[in-house]
Amino acid sequence: MSAGLRLGRRDLAHGVGGLWLLLACLTIAVAGLSAVTSLSSAIESTIEGQARELLGGDLALSVAQRSATPAEREAIARLGTVRESVTLRSTAQIGGQTALVDLSGVDEGWPAAGRVTLASGRMPAAATDAAIGRELAERFSLRLGSPLRIGYGDYRVSGIIEKLPAPSGFALAPPVLVSRAGLDASRLVQPGSLYTSSYRVALPSGASYEGIGSSFQKRFPEGGWRVTDRSEAASGTRRFTERAGQMLLLIALGALGIGSIGIASAASAFAASRRSTIAILKVHGARTRDLALMLGTSVTLLALVAILLGTLVGATVPAIVGRAAADLLPVAPDPSPQWGALGRSAVFGLLVTLAAAWVPLARAARARPAAVLRGDVDEGSPDRRDLLVPLLAAAAVSALAILTSGNEAVTAATIAGGVALAFLFAGAGKLLALAARRLGSRGGPVARLGLAALHRPGAATVRLSVALGLGLALLVALAGIGGSVRAELAGNIPAKAPALFMLDIPATEEARFRDLAARELPGADLRLVPSLRGPVTALNGQPVSALKAIPEGAWILRGDRGLTFARELPEANQVVEGEWWPADYAGPPLVSLDIEAARALGLKIGDTMTIAVLGSPIEARIASFRTIDWRSLGFNFAIIFAPGTLEQAPYTLMATASPERGASTLGFERALAAGLPMVSTIRVSDVVAQVTTILEGLDNAIRLATLVAIVIGVTVLAGAVAATRRTRTRESVLLKLVGATRAQVLAAQGIEFAAMAGGIVTLAFVTGTAAAYGVVTWLFELPFLPDWPSLLTLPLAGMAVAVLTALVAAWPALRARPATALRSI
Repeated sequence: MSAGLRLGRRDLAHGVGGLWLLLACLTIAVAGLSAVTSLSSAIESTIEGQARELLGGDLALSVAQRSATPAEREAIARLGTVRESVTLRSTAQIGGQTALVDLSGVDEGWPAAGRVTLASGRMPAAATDAAIGRELAERFSLRLGSPLRIGYGDYRVSGIIEKLPAPSGFALAPPVLVSRAGLDASRLVQPGSLYTSSYRVALPSGASYEGIGSSFQKRFPEGGWRVTDRSEAASGTRRFTERAGQMLLLIALGALGIGSIGIASAASAFAASRRSTIAILKVHGARTRDLALMLGTSVTLLALVAILLGTLVGATVPAIVGRAAADLLPVAPDPSPQWGALGRSAVFGLLVTLAAAWVPLARAARARPAAVLRGDVDEGSPDRRDLLVPLLAAAAVSALAILTSGNEAVTAATIAGGVALAFLFAGAGKLLALAARRLGSRGGPVARLGLAALHRPGAATVRLSVALGLGLALLVALAGIGGSVRAELAGNIPAKAPALFMLDIPATEEARFRDLAARELPGADLRLVPSLRGPVTALNGQPVSALKAIPEGAWILRGDRGLTFARELPEANQVVEGEWWPADYAGPPLVSLDIEAARALGLKIGDTMTIAVLGSPIEARIASFRTIDWRSLGFNFAIIFAPGTLEQAPYTLMATASPERGASTLGFERALAAGLPMVSTIRVSDVVAQVTTILEGLDNAIRLATLVAIVIGVTVLAGAVAATRRTRTRESVLLKLVGATRAQVLAAQGIEFAAMAGGIVTLAFVTGTAAAYGVVTWLFELPFLPDWPSLLTLPLAGMAVAVLTALVAAWPALRARPATALRSI
């Protein structure tokens, strides 16, 4: 064993000095980071491990508003075992009440792979059988044998569905499965109806699914086929998990950054406690590198213990979340340890410890014995050579965070923003110290003592400013964002949105629909637009299937898109480039496109898009780009055709109904279900409630992650104050010897902490509020409507917690007895 390691082992036997702060900060930070990364990895692991079962096959081929042609069916049948389903949204009538459902008519033996998990009962066999989702059964107290009506068909519940294959992972409405004969009995699949035909394929054993889907699309390029293979199973869940995980990861990294300040403070306190030992060892011939190894051994061992504890906590999170939030998650997280995520979290912890602790330990190891033994407390400036390792470690942390994140640009921007904020709060701390120096001669002796503590040698004003400021700014920003989103969901959206959306209204029944609405909802604002669906199959002649990857933001290329045609520019739309066509336009096909989608795809006016409508390709020239106010919650289509192209295709109508304030829509819904059962009715309140539930769950997770950052900030504050206990004890004793009371000493320290916390808390509130305003208004394009009373309590609560924590940490120094303390100083 080398001399440095032997010295480190003996040094640890005498205690860890101030390293308890390193242990606390690093444990909490690594626990938060490993929890976030483990949960995301566990969900991804479940999806990858059960991809075939989640998809219902190795491959799913789907097409809108039609079935496969004989040639397409033959090509699909050659691939393997095939099971077909036809899915559309419909309204179920249940004992005088109505509910939106996802109705699917499935082949016998559906799906091709995996199975439908039933809580009770059996899959539909007869044309009158229906297996329904558990949430629908619970909502309407349905049991096996209960009747319900969908379209023109009467059914009885044959089974209660627990889980079933779903390509996206998320569903707006509960599922209802019937046989193909049962679907025919509903008479809902008509020309122009918005339905999707899906063909799930189980490939022969050992066959690879890669490339099969794209080959099929190339063979039938004009068919408008969408291909989903096992690698894209539960795509909606994947995207949601990636977005949520990205946000939580950034917060966890922020907490780790705050923790690095505590690690640096702990290393400084530990090094200071070993200054005399180092000086004595140097006098007896110890080498600097051996002393550095002695200090590094203690820090490394404590860091490894902290990382072990943190990763143990993170390893349990997937299992805990899986049990606690089973009903909210489309897939259950894999409860086994996610070794890759835990390993990355450990590496993050080691690199951050290296970056934060290197300088104080290196400086202490090189301290001159003469200066230490004379009692000098000034540690001097760090050697420039000491900065190389911390800078490399910090760069490695940033690179690892960027490379392992789902969005490199966002992560890099967030890290840059965090560093900028850290410098901002560090500068604010220096300004506070400078202001305290300038104001030091004013006020009474107690106030002067309190202010002097902010700029005395060894004061932790800058470090505490960064830790407290970053944590509180993050909390304020998230509270402002969450409050604005909740206000929009709870107030503005219900106030502006129509009460009902109605789909699949036959164009031939428009007059009857209007008469029914006039009778049941007198005075309601009724709006109808034509509706079709179809995928974008080519851009400027290049097939979408040939694209290596769909660009971020190009959501119009993902699956079928809602289509319409219009003579006049719709409300909540504004042409920003190009021109809207004349109302009497008659010419080659033209389309108007959402400007954001156009930018994502790099399109310009005059480019062409090919869209498959009922299997027929239509190439249209882009005439204009539009901005769309999606918050209007009216009929907003990303793609609108000019007149003269789609009128001859079989289409249905979509409608919105906005009744007079206080008017009930239940009578209209019942009359609509009885008179026009093919029409699907969506209550906006139900959609808002579902979205609110998802967002509240995400908001709670974000708040919990932010709480970790706040806890670390408070720990750093307490640790930094405790690290100065020796100095504070000496000052307290000297003040008492010259006549100061304990209350006066306490008041002086209270002024010190209140002055520091007050300035930093104010700056944190301003920066957090500004960040929330930018995200809400520019990114989300929502009005900034936070819960101001709750938002304003955050800085006040933050200041109170900071002052109270600091006073508690300083209390042992305040109650020291002069005689006892003087003997130990």
